[in-house]
Amino acid sequence: MLALFLAAVVLSLIFCATPGAVNTQALRVGIAGGFRRAFGIEMGSIVGDMCWAVIALTGLAVVWNNDIARYALGSLGAAFLLFLAYGAFQDARKDEMAEVDAPKGHTDFVTGVIMSFVNPFQIPFWIGVGSSSIAVIMSDPGLKEFAVFYVGYFVGAIVWGLAYSALIGHGKRYVTPKLFRVLSAICAVVLVYFALNLLYSVFLSG
Repeated sequence: MLALFLAAVVLSLIFCATPGAVNTQALRVGIAGGFRRAFGIEMGSIVGDMCWAVIALTGLAVVWNNDIARYALGSLGAAFLLFLAYGAFQDARKDEMAEVDAPKGHTDFVTGVIMSFVNPFQIPFWIGVGSSSIAVIMSDPGLKEFAVFYVGYFVGAIVWGLAYSALIGHGKRYVTPKLFRVLSAICAVVLVYFALNLLYSVFLSG
């Protein structure tokens, strides 16, 4: 059981540390607002990840098997990423370093949840990687084993979120207005890339 827990922690750290839209947005808001705002994005994403894990590992993969649902989620996800990219482009044009606002009516936590939950590719990840990881360690996994895996993944995600947000919060003091504009522009380009990649993967790949 300990091996399963540790495997889940390692898998979580690898998955969370992979460069992506969530880490990009956390960097973007963190260099302006510090640890609290970056961690808000990360925590929201963790909640979204855990929701997808429950959906996938309990066999409720109807979203991935339904083209309309998958296309709808992919389109919403890409639109949200492009919206965030637009905000980053706007920040890059400012002469002074300003506080990065969350989307209107949203907190950073909610933004993180949305970014994770409108990504339909969470389903194949959890079906392919999550389930196989449990099966490799446990020949006949049950509810207890799945619960241990969930807890391990959650612990790993929290560790990553805290470490990454703390790093951003610490580095914030060294960010000048000029560097902030450069980083905002880079984040904008990266968010556009992930939006277009999501659309390509949903509609054209395979």
